[in-house]
Amino acid sequence: MIGRRQFLGLAAAGTVLGAAGCAGCPGSPAAGVASRPRPVIAPAASAAGGFVTEGAVAAPGDNGPFTLATLLASPSFFVAHRGSGDNWPEHTMRAYQGAAAAGLKAIEVSVSATLDGVLVCHHDLNTRRLTGTDLTIARAPYAALERLRNDARAWLGPATPLEPIALLTDVLDTFAASHVIFLEDKPGTNADEILTLLESYPAARDHVVWKQPSASPGHALAAARGYTTFGYMTARDQGKVPELIPRTDLLGVHYTVPEAMIRQVVASGKPVLAWELHRRSEYARLRDLGVRGFICANVRYVLHQDGPLQQDGFAAGRRGTGDLPWAADAVWDDQPAFADGAVRMSGPDKSGYVLGSLAGAVDSPDWEFEFELRWPSGLPAAGPGAGVAFGQDTDAPNRPGSAPKVPGYALDVAADGTMALYRQDAGPAAPVRLAETGSPAPRSGEWMKFVVSVGPWRVGVRRDGGGTSGWEVSSGDTRYGGAWLTLLKNYDAGPPVEFRGVRLRAVAAQEGCGNVG
Repeated sequence: MIGRRQFLGLAAAGTVLGAAGCAGCPGSPAAGVASRPRPVIAPAASAAGGFVTEGAVAAPGDNGPFTLATLLASPSFFVAHRGSGDNWPEHTMRAYQGAAAAGLKAIEVSVSATLDGVLVCHHDLNTRRLTGTDLTIARAPYAALERLRNDARAWLGPATPLEPIALLTDVLDTFAASHVIFLEDKPGTNADEILTLLESYPAARDHVVWKQPSASPGHALAAARGYTTFGYMTARDQGKVPELIPRTDLLGVHYTVPEAMIRQVVASGKPVLAWELHRRSEYARLRDLGVRGFICANVRYVLHQDGPLQQDGFAAGRRGTGDLPWAADAVWDDQPAFADGAVRMSGPDKSGYVLGSLAGAVDSPDWEFEFELRWPSGLPAAGPGAGVAFGQDTDAPNRPGSAPKVPGYALDVAADGTMALYRQDAGPAAPVRLAETGSPAPRSGEWMKFVVSVGPWRVGVRRDGGGTSGWEVSSGDTRYGGAWLTLLKNYDAGPPVEFRGVRLRAVAAQEGCGNVG
């Protein structure tokens, strides 16, 4: 075994193999047991290049012009949902420009008119969610909106800059001749004003797509003016698909609609787009169903444009590319808050926060990650506590107790200090408890440090003993070896739980093994 002095020295150097003595070391597995599968994830540079090669996005430095015809000529294509609101404050010039710089040939723009007829870009009909000021756009003069700032810090992190509400004229002046704009009359009352404005942009019909729900009367007005129309449907439209398909040139479906509905729309032969994509797993599923267009809220992550990180960026005050709460398209309240270099999960329900920014950072059969956990203001009731899921092959939403299940492993740390290691299989089955051990009950406000080791034949977790050898739990289960991690709050209601110091590293097979007796 590793002696106390050796363990502390290795820990200080950041090289300790943290599970049951030597969870990652080669050994003699049980008869008939296969070694753990390696994580399957494409290197960021080659994956990003693949999207350029197939024409889904533009090559770096290619500023167009891009027309609807060239967009549809590619086998697949991306549209920046609200300007890609997982990367920049939604529906702002910063977002639109950021998406264009990322190679997006098309952006999505929502439009409302103020009381005095100024056309502004905003998804909601009210400014409260984004600005904190409760104004209904149609009832407020532009002067009242001009001084407001879109505040996406609750979603993107406290370091996110505040941005002014964009004017439609500024967007058209910047992009109407170079990019494709999926333009939506959000309240459905401003078609004449918008279409009249577009007449001052000579190439508008080559670049602007009229976007509204499939049943909206605005499509007929836009088609009469020579514009391509895009009608979108939700699950509520399942029984009306045959009558809605002929109404528009392009068809849209929300990514949550039943698979049979997606197949029905794709079978029409018209180009089909799906919204709103946040995850790579959503893109892969929809692509396999025949969807061609992807209205994406997280373009830098889905398109692999940012390489994976080996440690969290919580202290920077910006949510990492690919870090997403369980309900990514829900209200911002489900987003963990940033607090003193940590993230805090305090929602009313069980929750998971996938760290997509770290996926693929380590390419090794032996690897480990560490993290710290605490309850800053009181401990949860008896029962499940908090911890981390790992070994997941996908970035699909992972919420404790929900369906569908995301296969992998999970560590739960209870308020009495119990450390339980589980395996979660796909399907309705409950998690399989692989092993558990006791450790001292945490105190409110106390940070606990854990090291999780994943090797070809074993998986294990060690809680740092703070000057002692610590407490360990491990298993010889080798079923899963995926690259995604998810922080878990395994109980409803309070108290909040915080995480910090998530770090990944590869481990050489001999590290920590020479002293095993």
